[in-house]
Amino acid sequence: MRNILLSIILALFFTANGSYAQTVGNKSGIQDSLSKLSIKIWKQKTDSDRLQANNIFLRKFQSALESISSVEIVLDSINGITRVASDDGKIRLFTWNVPLNDGTNKYFGFIQVKLDSSFIVPLQSIANDPTDFDKDQITPQLWYGAIYYKLIEAELNGQKIYTLLGWDGYTSNSNRKFIDILYLDKTGNIVFGMPVFKTDKGIKTRVILEYAEKANLLLRYDYQAISVEKRKKIKKENAWIIVMDRMVPMDPTMEGIRKYYVPTGDTYDGYIFRNGYWTLVENIEVANKLGQSK
Repeated sequence: MRNILLSIILALFFTANGSYAQTVGNKSGIQDSLSKLSIKIWKQKTDSDRLQANNIFLRKFQSALESISSVEIVLDSINGITRVASDDGKIRLFTWNVPLNDGTNKYFGFIQVKLDSSFIVPLQSIANDPTDFDKDQITPQLWYGAIYYKLIEAELNGQKIYTLLGWDGYTSNSNRKFIDILYLDKTGNIVFGMPVFKTDKGIKTRVILEYAEKANLLLRYDYQAISVEKRKKIKKENAWIIVMDRMVPMDPTMEGIRKYYVPTGDTYDGYIFRNGYWTLVENIEVANKLGQSK
């Protein structure tokens, strides 16, 4: 009897461990398989070949995300694919670009939402920006296109909002970086943009920073010392803030032509989340050398 019981226990042990190993293998296998497809996109020499390789990858990636177990897989190491995720586990964004020979890019991605059930929303960039790009709220079907590299989770009037930092290789002469908001409306639909940015030019739905193609613009979420006005007195405090370079034209005659803007190199501004707004704060003291980002 003891031998029979021992055999049953050993059989259950090896079955359980075998299933676990298979699950782990499947998880890594999915990422490896997708990576082999994604890397082919950027190896192609013509626009048509890159887009064709992208279509193959796109279909496979969508199929993987639509599988029941995909929410359990991190999917953070697919070649060329940037992933950001919310701490509450409800939102994941995967974005990537297909560079074209004229210096522009096409952008693609998926938003995976996990509520009572999981669903995905495809993203594909449109040809032109909306008319009032810094004011319009945008659906995934009218997505402007970007690679998102940071997601900041916050709450506004009891509603979760997700602030995104993103990059766009805009033209052959300039790049752009964005600060944007993603949220779920009352019907559960994805919306980009929310009028919560207090800028020096009024309330904006998103912040758009265009700069010279060869410049390097800092835009990151960091713990820094800032100066704030309280009761007509300037006080210093430490806070989490979206830090960005102060941008200026290469030459005063180029004022307003954003493709000629570069960082000053020694002056920083930022946005801090207070009282339901991302509020512009100028002349941040970069005391921590931008070393405590999250």
